[in-house]
Amino acid sequence: MLLPLPPNDCSNTGGVRALRVWPASNVRLPPYAGSNLMTAITLLDADNYADIWFQPDSAGFDEPEDVDAAGPFYKPQLQVVVLRDAPDLQQAIAQLRAVRYFVAAYADGNGLTKLVGTPDHPLRLTAGLETGKKPGDRNGYPLVFAGLTPEPAPFYLAQPVGTPPVRRAFSAGFSFGFS
Repeated sequence: MLLPLPPNDCSNTGGVRALRVWPASNVRLPPYAGSNLMTAITLLDADNYADIWFQPDSAGFDEPEDVDAAGPFYKPQLQVVVLRDAPDLQQAIAQLRAVRYFVAAYADGNGLTKLVGTPDHPLRLTAGLETGKKPGDRNGYPLVFAGLTPEPAPFYLAQPVGTPPVRRAFSAGFSFGFS
């Protein structure tokens, strides 16, 4: 049975406002069906995550659908720009690159959280450095977490991801979460 698409009479703010990533091997998903994950994920190590601080209004999420012989699949992609080339950022990005496979949660401009990727269908990180050519250009690391999944990313209603207040120095360990 089809469901109606109700009119949207509330504000609709684009963009990603907060991003948290976990190594995919650290995450266990509870069973769920549909587009809402109502139960919290289980983490093998609660301290093994990274909150990504990024340039405001530089982050977005796309999830185009495609079809192959096996049926539909989705190509989720989270993009952010982390400002400034600095030793602490270079070290933190090197630690992220070493992980290889991720599950991510992001909060959007409307205050909703989605869980992107799964341990079986994780995201991969690509990161580069852009310094710009002129003094007015921004200097930083574009980060992209992308993958292929059989289902769209569910809304994660069990644990919202909050907006980090400001960028702070990263810790020496992998986990550089909220203080």
